[in-house]
Amino acid sequence: MDSIVKQLDQNFADEFCRLRIALFTELGELSSDSDYTELNAATKQYYLSHIKKDLMSWGIFDNENLVAIGSLCLFSRIPYQENLTGSEGYILNIYTIPSHRKLGYAKRILDEIIRYSRENHINRLWLNASEQGKEVYKKLGFQEKDNEMELFLPHTSLND
Repeated sequence: MDSIVKQLDQNFADEFCRLRIALFTELGELSSDSDYTELNAATKQYYLSHIKKDLMSWGIFDNENLVAIGSLCLFSRIPYQENLTGSEGYILNIYTIPSHRKLGYAKRILDEIIRYSRENHINRLWLNASEQGKEVYKKLGFQEKDNEMELFLPHTSLND
């Protein structure tokens, strides 16, 4: 069966969360024996609140199982010389389960994200790349920049 890239909606929240947890586990951001019930619930709540608004997600299915995902968070910021519309997209959660890698799924999802961005006048796309993903992104024209900084503020529970 030829797999197709499909834009995801609210019906795919559980599958989206499953692959996102798998991504975090593979990257070493979660241990496989951790309880991530709270993370899963927060992710699902976010997904359901934002999907097809300021969060666009695509997936590839093998039979009825979601095997690859990719997302685009949309931002609007004050225009600047390189982006007079101020419309930007942050690409995240590009992930393919190990048994389906090397089939071009990540590239196909990225092609769809780029197509969507062009059609919707999103003039800047950016992401944080894993070492495994850098070559895919470079082939699509992404350039490395080394000027990002971040600050994490103290964690507060959703129940506080």
